[in-house]
Amino acid sequence: MLKSLVSHNGFIMRVFLAFVFVWFGISEISNPIHFSGFIPSFVSNLGLDENLLIQIHGVFLVLLSFCLIFKFYLSVTGLLAILILVQIIFGLLIINNFELDDIIVRDIGILGLAIGIWLNTLKKI
Repeated sequence: MLKSLVSHNGFIMRVFLAFVFVWFGISEISNPIHFSGFIPSFVSNLGLDENLLIQIHGVFLVLLSFCLIFKFYLSVTGLLAILILVQIIFGLLIINNFELDDIIVRDIGILGLAIGIWLNTLKKI
């Protein structure tokens, strides 16, 4: 049984990363005010509607999760997942004055998962 799981490791990694993205994406779409504290001040100072930005970010996360699950342009999708996680990590670092906290450490671990997915697609090229 374990050997059959090994042959599906790419799918398992994609589904779990997609789960994280879809969870936060739907949360950002349905309750953007909850995430307003995660917007760095330089973005807030642009005068844009923060709730709309958060909801657009949420839509992007949901779309990215479906692309991961259904292997839609997986090498590009994997790279986008890496970039969105780097954006999230740097945003959190800016908010926390470049000090690590539990959320940032967790997101760095999730970034490692995204890098693994992306690298897995490169070996098939």
